[in-house]
Amino acid sequence: MAVGDDPAEHRRLAVLERYGIVGAPAPPDLDAIVRLTARVCEAPQAAVNIISADRQHQIAAVGIEPTVCSRSDSMCAVSITAPGQVMVPDARQDPRFAANPWVTAPTGAVRFYAASQLHSPEGETLGTLCVFAQEVRSLTARQRQALEDLASLVVDVLDLHRHRQLLHHALLAADQARTELERSHTALEQFAGQVSHDLKNPLTGIAGHAGLLAELPGVSGDAHASAFVRRIEAASSRMNRTIEAALSLARTGGALHLTDTDLQALVQETVEDLRTELTGARAHVCLGVLPVVPCDSTQIRRLLQNLLANAVKYRRPDRPARIEVSCDNDADGWNLRVTDNGVGIPAEQRRHVLEPFVRLDSSRPGSGIGLATCLRIAVAHRGTLAIDAAPGGGTTVTCHLPYPPGTQE
Repeated sequence: MAVGDDPAEHRRLAVLERYGIVGAPAPPDLDAIVRLTARVCEAPQAAVNIISADRQHQIAAVGIEPTVCSRSDSMCAVSITAPGQVMVPDARQDPRFAANPWVTAPTGAVRFYAASQLHSPEGETLGTLCVFAQEVRSLTARQRQALEDLASLVVDVLDLHRHRQLLHHALLAADQARTELERSHTALEQFAGQVSHDLKNPLTGIAGHAGLLAELPGVSGDAHASAFVRRIEAASSRMNRTIEAALSLARTGGALHLTDTDLQALVQETVEDLRTELTGARAHVCLGVLPVVPCDSTQIRRLLQNLLANAVKYRRPDRPARIEVSCDNDADGWNLRVTDNGVGIPAEQRRHVLEPFVRLDSSRPGSGIGLATCLRIAVAHRGTLAIDAAPGGGTTVTCHLPYPPGTQE
């Protein structure tokens, strides 16, 4: 069977490709291993040979200049198919190697040759660590074991090199993703601002003309005409709120300005901002002992405003509104919770309400972006937002804020 038709060879070459060592600079640690191998085996020449589809690549060598030769001329290409370590005192006497160009060369011909295979963690043979000389000789049992051990060390170095490459590519991808995310957010904000401008100007004109129209005697004295004008004004007002909500959502979750924020003070300030709505709803806000947390205080304040406003908006008519704000921490970060005793959100709708402009009850005021905004704020902090049922009925919204990289509570 030809090499190109051999499934086992295809698997081996696929694993070899993942190492990224063919045609690339070799890990520098291999030179030290090759020198140590030559010294331990008392051989003048040693090499790490990687066998690709049609070439032998000496990626590290001592006693000779590293070269690339045809796979058909390679002694190690034969050794990778052997059942174990290969040890040949005189290659002229071994039918596998007697006609090999390295053995029949007019000068510097190989006589002694020994090789241990380089086995990847997947069990594929990448090549060999070999020693050779121009005179007939052999290895002691301890030297043969050392050659095996050093071959394993070569694979460890290659694996470390592969993992470094993967990490490097992952960091590059993360950096590119972050740059693209920042670019997309900037473009989204600019687009939202332009759309807001383009829509609000004619909308302002519509609202203004509707107001003038409502003052005309022929309209104000006609109940049907007045009703139509009021509908125009109401629709204009709703459209204006929707545009403002879209712009607000687009601006949320951008670059963060992290500072050590006293959540206790931040929640108290937020409650004071909503004092009118809370008092009108006879809502009672209970605060636990809240910690100091590194976060973007402006965005977390907006998150709290949205959650407290929702708790008021979706309260139950048969009992006073009660809102609890608490925060604890676990191994990964802080859990900021807002719990209410309102109407609650059905389990099958909890993911849906995190989408922009989704409103479960259109009879209540609002634009449907409150929870979507909260989710964007959580994600901007590398966190999550979860919605659960509260004990006794109602809703618990948990914003998980992870510890900053390199720190732990």
